Amino acid sequence: MSSINSFIRENVESIGDYVHLAPDIPEKKLNNATVAMKCESLVNSIIAIQDGTRFGKGDEGFIFTGERMIHHKHGEFMYSDIQKVTFQEETDNSFGIESTKKSLVIQTSSSTHTLKSMHGINEKKLAQFLNQIVTNFSDFKEELQILVLTEMSDEFKKAYLKIIVNMTYEDDKNIDATELSEILLLRTRLQLSDEARNEILDYVSDISEDTKLTSDSLINELRELSDGSQHESIMISLVKDIINTHYSATNNLAKDFDFIIKNKELFELSDEKIDFAFKAVKDGQAILDEKVDDDKIRENASQLASAAAAIGAPIAAVYISGSVVGLSAAGITSGLATLGLGMGMTGGLAVIGAVGFLTYMGVRSVSGVNELDKFKVKQAMLLEALKQTHSTIHEVIGDINHLVNTLNEIMASSEDNREKLILAEKRVARFVAALKKTSVKADVFEHSVNLTKCPSILDHGRFFELSNEPTKKELYHFVMGRYVMDDINEKKPTYKLNTSASTKELEKVAEILSKLGYFDMKKSIHAKASQALSGVFN
Repeated sequence: MSSINSFIRENVESIGDYVHLAPDIPEKKLNNATVAMKCESLVNSIIAIQDGTRFGKGDEGFIFTGERMIHHKHGEFMYSDIQKVTFQEETDNSFGIESTKKSLVIQTSSSTHTLKSMHGINEKKLAQFLNQIVTNFSDFKEELQILVLTEMSDEFKKAYLKIIVNMTYEDDKNIDATELSEILLLRTRLQLSDEARNEILDYVSDISEDTKLTSDSLINELRELSDGSQHESIMISLVKDIINTHYSATNNLAKDFDFIIKNKELFELSDEKIDFAFKAVKDGQAILDEKVDDDKIRENASQLASAAAAIGAPIAAVYISGSVVGLSAAGITSGLATLGLGMGMTGGLAVIGAVGFLTYMGVRSVSGVNELDKFKVKQAMLLEALKQTHSTIHEVIGDINHLVNTLNEIMASSEDNREKLILAEKRVARFVAALKKTSVKADVFEHSVNLTKCPSILDHGRFFELSNEPTKKELYHFVMGRYVMDDINEKKPTYKLNTSASTKELEKVAEILSKLGYFDMKKSIHAKASQALSGVFN
């Protein structure tokens, strides 16, 4: 039989309408409910809330945890103290109009409570739900419903990473530099202690058919080191990281490769939930496409949330270890919040008055400054990914120092350790290669960031007006050398950004445009006006 937390999660939606499951409970509703029902200390253990208000405020209704149910009017009911729940239905003929009144009677060891007029509640279904809890369970406990892997123990993180290591080894009995780079990036995001990092380092270095731990034993370890209600989210996250590491190493975005097929029963995930993890990887990698802007990121996140809801999976499951391009869980949450999406967070532009905002955007649109606004969140997310990648490089330098120290110890201990020396040298070489791969990934992120800083289509007339001075001609020619004329036959040609320009060149283009005032509203409007007047008099 499933645990009480799992049972509630799987069945609580049957009690009626307006039921919200963690971790996808809207933040405002969750705060209103916990304050109104005086249970702020339980906020991370709340499995579900039922919003009993008519306008969605959330401060009336029910809260469910692994030990108790709380009602806004009747207070707290410990499951272990409930003796019986009865559904009552009475016919009322008051004022000559026949109506049916439904209620719920909860009998505890010390009192009896009658609950009436519960908005959105199916009283009969709620009685059945509570009686199943009372009859079928005796072990009640609170479990954390909001999970981020960085907050788990080192033992848990090591088991999680070792499964990824197993996947990279089992395909060809070798862990190459690209695979090692992905393992090290994930290790950074999970934030292991120095001792745990070195243990993963040794596991990678020493792995063989004889030393490899079975994935079965490692998944059992994950189960033992976490609450039962978290297990499905952990497995979705694990499958997402397995798919992404495989893709990064093979350049083959797939969900049906040998390791997934072989261990599918161990993951205990339906095909739909594996598809969900696959879509998360696909959408995550899309952020590196120069055509993907904030609107597309928002659209992909909304579609992913809809897919999660359709299969009963928590959307946060694909974020708890960070994103596939290197974002930390906090970085993803921050980015989605800015777009007004994600994990109960709110954000975006609500603080700006509607009229003022529309006027502001109208002016920016006329002046042509607003193009890069479409990439603000993408840019911030890529910068966070870049920061994480630099952290990995810093950690790998520490790994190499650790290996060099080991090498020195071997050299000092005996002159007859030639085999150990050769093995140690190979390990150092492997980590140097992984460091180079990680550095290349950092360069990709930096290139993507710089693409978002440059307009994809250059307003040539405006730029010409801003740079039409002798001292600025060199800057003009440098920028124009990084744009390609799209159609020479048109009277007004289009200048498109050459996306194959080097990272340093793109960085310099963005800096020149910024310094000349291309993105400055006041200077931009002035340049537009000058351009228009020039056209009139010429």
